[in-house]
Amino acid sequence: NAIEVEDLSFAYDSNASNVILQGLSMSNPTGSRTLLIGANGSGKSTLLRILGGRHLPSPDGCVRVLGLNAFRDTKLNFHRAYLDCDWGMRTVAFAGAGVPLMADIPVFKMMEKLQKTYPARRDELVEMLGIDLNWRMHQLSDGQRRRVQILIGLIRPFKVLLLDEITTSLDVC
Repeated sequence: NAIEVEDLSFAYDSNASNVILQGLSMSNPTGSRTLLIGANGSGKSTLLRILGGRHLPSPDGCVRVLGLNAFRDTKLNFHRAYLDCDWGMRTVAFAGAGVPLMADIPVFKMMEKLQKTYPARRDELVEMLGIDLNWRMHQLSDGQRRRVQILIGLIRPFKVLLLDEITTSLDVC
């Protein structure tokens, strides 16, 4: 299986007074597709962050991706892609929310070594997403930034792809 979860429980606070996920078990075979559906606050994004290695689950080791510990095994960085809505954002105290990083950098300079490692894949994604490699990040709309996020997130081949509301800020067409 690509994903194995056994009796997962998770709470954001240490005293576990607000349990988000409790007793969750699931398995996803290699090559399968799974769609998480539920109400706001039901734990969909939390589960994806746990599978993406962003949170330490309880008990430790109850979540495995490609047979490896989802949180602790760094080999997964080469086989798992995780994209969410927070890419390129930084929480700023006076704004009270995430705001886009406004670095003056062209797209072709972002993750440059990775782009050079997979040039054919990069070119295919650039064409598919309608990206100009000379775009400068500080001048992009939210939708253009999202397309660049998808490019950077998908440029390395992966075995497991986790997407959390990735179409946010993208136009329907």
